[in-house]
Amino acid sequence: MLPRRHWLTILILLVGTLASLLAAWQLANADQERSEARFHSLAQSAVTAVDNKMDMQIALLRGAAGLFNASGTVSQEQFRAYVDRLRLERNHPGVLGIGFAAFAPTQVGIQSAAKASSAQGLDVAWWPAGERDNYSAILRLEPLNRRNRAALGFDMMSEPTRREAMVRAGRNMRSAMSGKVLLVQEIDKQKQPGFLIYTPLARKSQDGGFRGWVYSPLRGFDLFGSLFSGRDFEAVEIAVFDGEPSPENVLYGSPALRENPRHQMFAPLEVAGRTLTLRIATSPQYDTSAPLALSIVVAAAGLLITILFAGLVAQRERTMGRIERQVDERTRQLRDANRQVRSEAEARSAAEAQLHQIQKMESIGQLTGGIAHDFNNMLAVVIGNLDLAQRTPDDPKRVQRLIEHARRGAKRAAELTHRLLAFARRQTLIPTYVHAGVLIEDMLEMVRRSIGTSVVLQTDLAADLWTIHVDAAQLESAVLNLAVNARDAMPDGGTLDIRTSNAVREPTGEPDAASGEFVMICVTDSGEGMSEEVRRRAFEPFFTTKGVGQGTGLGLSQVYGFAQQSGGFMEIQSAEGKGTTVSIALPRNLGVVEQESSAVAASGVSTAGRGETILLVEDEEEVRTFSADALKQLGYCVVEAASAAEALERLGDGPIDLLFTDVVMPGMDGRKLAEVAQKRQPGLRFLLTTGYSDEALAEHGGLPDGASLLHKPFSVEALATKVRALLDSNSSASKA
Repeated sequence: MLPRRHWLTILILLVGTLASLLAAWQLANADQERSEARFHSLAQSAVTAVDNKMDMQIALLRGAAGLFNASGTVSQEQFRAYVDRLRLERNHPGVLGIGFAAFAPTQVGIQSAAKASSAQGLDVAWWPAGERDNYSAILRLEPLNRRNRAALGFDMMSEPTRREAMVRAGRNMRSAMSGKVLLVQEIDKQKQPGFLIYTPLARKSQDGGFRGWVYSPLRGFDLFGSLFSGRDFEAVEIAVFDGEPSPENVLYGSPALRENPRHQMFAPLEVAGRTLTLRIATSPQYDTSAPLALSIVVAAAGLLITILFAGLVAQRERTMGRIERQVDERTRQLRDANRQVRSEAEARSAAEAQLHQIQKMESIGQLTGGIAHDFNNMLAVVIGNLDLAQRTPDDPKRVQRLIEHARRGAKRAAELTHRLLAFARRQTLIPTYVHAGVLIEDMLEMVRRSIGTSVVLQTDLAADLWTIHVDAAQLESAVLNLAVNARDAMPDGGTLDIRTSNAVREPTGEPDAASGEFVMICVTDSGEGMSEEVRRRAFEPFFTTKGVGQGTGLGLSQVYGFAQQSGGFMEIQSAEGKGTTVSIALPRNLGVVEQESSAVAASGVSTAGRGETILLVEDEEEVRTFSADALKQLGYCVVEAASAAEALERLGDGPIDLLFTDVVMPGMDGRKLAEVAQKRQPGLRFLLTTGYSDEALAEHGGLPDGASLLHKPFSVEALATKVRALLDSNSSASKA
């Protein structure tokens, strides 16, 4: 029997041993949990990095598609400038370029497309030859380096894997990723597995047919290697497969499995209609760095601690110090990961900012159906009344009435074109005197077509509304933008209410508080409403609660800027679940409209000609014939020319009082013609006309000195007024 003095020692040994074994077991479990948590964090970071990379690539292709869809035709220089700004080699390793592949249902059609591209300076020849159901050809591929030049003209429909992705993209009108292929650009000895992503273009050709795709060829090892080459992923081995994880499907990494990794997971990732599989496994470095022997050390230390109590304290301190260092290391890794995520978010925001202007044009697509319907109605009025006038030549009064009806229909079509150009920001906009109630009443049909049938439109337009002095086209765009925003806030339908009223704001003494007489335009929806934080930030530039690619319109910040520049202000009243009211306040105009109208009515200026000679330059024969007949009927002598060159020859035949020319013509344009004619005949007056927007004139240098602009289509009255005003101003200048 042991002495009693040993009992405590034995008790300490038993308790110490049990405590040490229990502590070792717990630490082993904690170590395993930390190891698994760290591995899953690294694996999720890898999946997120690939997902973000592919989202960014699709966003780049959508931007390129937006360039084609917005412009209709894109020159080689425009396309090269767009791709150069992306700096693919520096910012997107593994992305060999961005290209355009045309589509044609016939071999003759695709060969014609390749010849047309060759005419723009590229040596494009369609290949490989062969009979297929459909055809394609790579017509543009930037940057046009040695690799990409080898791919020009290649018919990707000739290869099954590429063809499947192209057909899927064209059928679904969404971006589509191909399976694993050997890229045409792999012309060197060292070849990498690759794949392609296609984004279809909108059907905007004259026959509504499919034009083709913008696409990117991607090298697997360069693309994914740029993501996983940093220190963040040194502790794991990553492989990317096209579909099932097998050696023949590998896009990046080693296809061979390392035996008995500490952790391993397979993560599927859907990308553009195809599944990528990521295999993430711990590397030998990970296994070496993990404190696998910590439980053994603690167990041995626990036995020693039971013998030497002091050793317990020292061992505990060493253990805690080791744990703190591990926590510091994990914290540093998290900071690095967060820094990388922020960097990727900033890069994505920059790409979204580049796409912002192109996305604004998406809102015009919402009006396409309604605009086509309205134009057909107006053309039906014009064609129908002119047809009836031809059938009843013996009834002059009826013929006159039918012609007047056709004229009204044509005028409505011209006004609709002006509104559409103004909304698309393609028209130079000038403040005019506006009755907001009449303006909104005229655009209600456009609003109804924009918000759809699930939203009920209600109006309360005050009859005694004051006149305002604003840009009418910008006001129309602002109201339409607010209506579309309200529609988006009511995904399941609801009620949209547009109200106008007069309001007087008394001074409150607060800084920046508006006071005076205003016309209020209020747009109210019964939708989801805004939180207080969203309401406070609603006017900030680029702030939105919508997803990327859902369209922007003017944006509340631009409507706010329009109201501020017009001398007014904007307000938002909203609560979550209770709808939103956006109010635009525009200052009242006092007395100017009546004075201007009276001055015009009292002027009594004659618009008849006095035998002056007008040189008419117009390349469209029918427009030239109409203009010449109108000027002759007004009392002018007319000299006609079909081109600028012919007009310069006619200048030498005799004195010319006025040059009336189109702006956009083959060869020398109207602006250049005016400059040359002014040098030959100093003091000559000019009247320029165009059916394009004012931006077209600006691209040709703007109006010359002493010239005026007449927009097509124009009436005889408008032509008479412009011509007479220019000739009279010339006479006044000569007398002075």
